[in-house]
Amino acid sequence: MKIFHGIRWNREKKKLIVIFLVFLSLLTYGQQIPKEGIVIVGNGSTEMKKLNSNLLIFESDSADLLFSQISSSFFASKYKPFNTFIKKQPSLKKKSTYWAKITFKNLSKRSHWILYVGQGSHIELFSPDKFGAYQKKVNGSFVKGSKRDIKSAVIGSTYKFNLFLSSERETVVFIKLKGSFYSPRFSLELVAPNEFYAKNSEQKIVQSIFQGGLWIIIFYNLILFILVKDRTYLFYVLYTLSYSIYYIMYYDIYNEIPEVQIFASIISSQVSMLFYFQFMRSFVNAKQIIRKWDKVIRFWVLAKSTIVFLFILYKIIDFNTELLDSFVVLNFYVDGSLFLITIVLLVLSKDTLARYVVIGSFFLMIGSVLSTISFSKILEVNFNENYFSQAGIFLELVLFSVGLGYRERKNEQEKRLAQEENARILKEQNVTLERKVKERTLEITEKNEELMMQKEEILTQRDALQERGEELQFAYNQITDSVRYAQTIQTAILPFEKKIKRVFDDYFIIFYPKDIVSGDFYWFNTIEDSSSVKAVVSAIDCTGHGVPGAFMSMIGNTLLNETINEKRIFDPAEVLTRLHHKIRQDLRQAETNNSDGMDMALCVVEQMPDQQYKLTFSGAKRPLYYIHEGELEQLKADRFSIGGEVYEDERERVFTNKEIMLDKGDMFYLLTDGFGDTPGMDRKRFGSRNIKKMITDAKDLSMPAQKEAFEAALANHMGDQEARDDVTFLGFKL
Repeated sequence: MKIFHGIRWNREKKKLIVIFLVFLSLLTYGQQIPKEGIVIVGNGSTEMKKLNSNLLIFESDSADLLFSQISSSFFASKYKPFNTFIKKQPSLKKKSTYWAKITFKNLSKRSHWILYVGQGSHIELFSPDKFGAYQKKVNGSFVKGSKRDIKSAVIGSTYKFNLFLSSERETVVFIKLKGSFYSPRFSLELVAPNEFYAKNSEQKIVQSIFQGGLWIIIFYNLILFILVKDRTYLFYVLYTLSYSIYYIMYYDIYNEIPEVQIFASIISSQVSMLFYFQFMRSFVNAKQIIRKWDKVIRFWVLAKSTIVFLFILYKIIDFNTELLDSFVVLNFYVDGSLFLITIVLLVLSKDTLARYVVIGSFFLMIGSVLSTISFSKILEVNFNENYFSQAGIFLELVLFSVGLGYRERKNEQEKRLAQEENARILKEQNVTLERKVKERTLEITEKNEELMMQKEEILTQRDALQERGEELQFAYNQITDSVRYAQTIQTAILPFEKKIKRVFDDYFIIFYPKDIVSGDFYWFNTIEDSSSVKAVVSAIDCTGHGVPGAFMSMIGNTLLNETINEKRIFDPAEVLTRLHHKIRQDLRQAETNNSDGMDMALCVVEQMPDQQYKLTFSGAKRPLYYIHEGELEQLKADRFSIGGEVYEDERERVFTNKEIMLDKGDMFYLLTDGFGDTPGMDRKRFGSRNIKKMITDAKDLSMPAQKEAFEAALANHMGDQEARDDVTFLGFKL
């Protein structure tokens, strides 16, 4: 029994020793490997916030550690509870790499979740897939959008990952977080996909409304700047535009080029303060109400503009985030200091316009402060923290817009008061003038007798001039009657419209002589042969206008009749060439140095068997316009006139043909230079560009309607100006 009792006692001692050793090892292990509470995902849960307290975290000076190392038992003791770690180091360092892990136990039926991780330039997530194998996913501000796990825009200023949570086992997730320009930040949340997509949709709607409001302000004030030429509106537009660009970049729209996106957002935010100061100076007239401080602001605007320009050049060469950080911090403190001092000085100035700037800037400050404290989680909100700053910006811009309206009304009121003051001064001057007039009246009375004597002499001279005027009027009437009769003769040689209507159902003729008779005329005839009927149409501008031009038009009409009707020459270029030789010969220009001639556009239109029309054209300085397949085209003329001076290097003046095929419904136009040379109210010519635009705009109208439109356009252009030349414009529809 003693032996048995001894053996049993030894066994009990061994059990106690084993239990003690196990307890001691567990106690030691528990001290080495801290373990925070597991995140329990309950059934029916759709959103779990503030998960940072469940993190285990450690800081690494090396960014080269591998996941296989981090997840090994060797590194287990390096992890510290997040709350303990953050007490010693409230703000994470930009240069360090942080590893964290968190454990999830999924009791819900949902396996797919969205994990909000936080802010960082490069974030890696290691999580098991459906088969338990760890997969690496990346995201972050310096990661291209195509490589990100979730490519949608930033929500709540955090980056997100798709996460698979098994309901069969606990899921341990590892996170690698690195900063660069901004300090990294953990902000863990677990959200159901439908909640995430709802927030994403909400953000897109809010940003669309915000950007739409900004661009309405931009376009409206840009139009005002163009109309009133006030630089205040331009600075206001540029200030608004800089904020629009900043938020477009901030919300990760151009994430395929992350470095450029971050750089553009920073530059736009810096430039916005430049335009803010310029707008403020122009809006409140800072040169008057804060004269000395305005010089400081102006110096800073010039200095900052130079700094930003040089910085942009430097960043194109080297994208250095440390320098970028220093640049932003420096400008933030200088801008902020100048901003606050400016607001205080504007308040002290008690200027009415300054109130709009002060109140608008107050909205901006309130929005920025609320966004800052909500980002730091001092203020908890259920929406995007940036909405505060965006609301502040929008309210500021709206108030500035109201201020601009008030400023414009104030300027109009000052103009009205100035006009009233001018009227008062004018009235006083009139009273003074009346007094002086009375004084001078006495002097005038004394000289009146002398003037009466002079009057009698003037009356005698007037009677003589009146008799001479009657003689001149009689001569003028005789000349006018002769010219009017000449007009009858000239009208008689123009083509009858009945003849034109036999060939063209739809056409118009605009014929405006500058004087009673014209140096312009138009010519029309038909040529019938065995195969087809051809129409010859021409618009001619002879040298001069009035009686001299009419003489030349008679010569031109006679030569056309002789060449086409008698000589049966139907080739347009040959017709123009013969006219040139005949005018040179008949006017003996080689012997007399006479330089009269004419510019002409002439075409022959022939209907082809396939319902098409062949148009052959030749022009002497006058083109032909035509509409084919809905487009305006032009056949250019040869660059010399018919008759007139012969150039030294000219051997023989030969005109050329241009031939085109037109369809039924196409239109063509012939005109002299009088339409294009017509002066307007601003002394500028109507010009060929306006002629082309006018024809293009009226191409869908009937020819009579086109005529009305062209006549109205010419009348509106001329106003009360006198025409310089005769006008001839012919249009035909096939």
